[in-house]
Amino acid sequence: MPMKRKKLGGAASRRGARTRRGVSRARPPLVALALMAVAILSLPNAGGCGGGGGYRDLIETLEARAGTISTLRYTCVTEDGERLYREEFELAFPDRYRYRVYEDRGGSARLASAVEQRGEAFFRTRATYSESGALEKVESETAFNVPPLRNGGKYLGLYHLIGNADYFHSILSLLEGGSLELRGKEEVEGAPAYRLDSAAGLTPRMQIWLDAETGLPLRKDLFLGEERKVVFRFQGYEEDFPYPELPFLPDTRTLFGNEGAAVNPLESDGGCRSLDLPDAASLVGFDPLIPTLEGFELTGARWRDPAASAPASGGQSIQYPEGFRELYLLYRDGMRQVEIRESPYDPDFAYYTMGLGTLTGAYLAQQETFGEEAGGASYTAALDCQEMHLVAGDLEITATGDLSRDAFADLAAQLVELASSRE
Repeated sequence: MPMKRKKLGGAASRRGARTRRGVSRARPPLVALALMAVAILSLPNAGGCGGGGGYRDLIETLEARAGTISTLRYTCVTEDGERLYREEFELAFPDRYRYRVYEDRGGSARLASAVEQRGEAFFRTRATYSESGALEKVESETAFNVPPLRNGGKYLGLYHLIGNADYFHSILSLLEGGSLELRGKEEVEGAPAYRLDSAAGLTPRMQIWLDAETGLPLRKDLFLGEERKVVFRFQGYEEDFPYPELPFLPDTRTLFGNEGAAVNPLESDGGCRSLDLPDAASLVGFDPLIPTLEGFELTGARWRDPAASAPASGGQSIQYPEGFRELYLLYRDGMRQVEIRESPYDPDFAYYTMGLGTLTGAYLAQQETFGEEAGGASYTAALDCQEMHLVAGDLEITATGDLSRDAFADLAAQLVELASSRE
């Protein structure tokens, strides 16, 4: 069966996916400003190299860089008309980061939000300021035992999460699928860079410049219509530095520099619990499929009763089928990680959802259907992230992480084979 690909721009990545319910995401204020409908087009068969040169060199750079960075520190400065933001990132792959976003008000930057993840624990805090600029209120949220599936809530759900293997492979997929086209080499932000343009017909139109040596972004321009252009400048990259081991929960009052501000804390339990695989069937009510991934080691398994877990803040209540449980598998290879969620398949219960918060935030996504051997699995590559979903036997499965597109296809085929061997 041939593989089918679709290009999606912006909020059009919602099409072909079931509706996401009750997802709370960490993203800068800018991202929430525009979620727009765009056309879904069939992809050409071309390799995505457009009219530019150096395509093979770029592909080799991205392939060579995937999974090689242990820690990464950088800043993203966003210009949206008169609004200016600065985002500071400190990442330790595969599952730790610190993030701060500052708003510029009259030449003075003030901290708007801070987010941190340490494994399956998550912390976020936001500040509310008065018209005069005085700090009025601080809200904080702490969640433990968060389900380990990226793009689907709190876990590794950060906008502009670059530098991991997932990032490099997503760019490769968008290039090879034709959603991004190489236009050549230019100098930008004082460095030689590959310029990539979103394919004709995709809106909003986007241009990205990747550092010719590292493959990391230097600049991204987003054209939102009516002469509005948002510019992202990535600065101060530092790789493989010693990640500071600071206390996980920072003091919110100290963080915002005003110990007199009111703090409204919220704490929740994501409901994931460790298990030994021999006990899995008795806890989740089904026999899990346990694939093997070349180079990876299965380092952990979790189970969850989502009906008994606290919903995400602002989320809606979901009526789960009786006895519905989830199983999560974590695979590690150095700085790379793969996450797999398995749950009972029920055609009358539309539980599976794509990680729409990240995918629409990226403003560029591409969907593909793998062939019959891979069970017709759907594969989505968005800017900075990937996701695969399939039904294998009586299980619904979602996989995310630091794999290439071909490795996701191989994983889907293996899961289908494991399910078929039980029939």
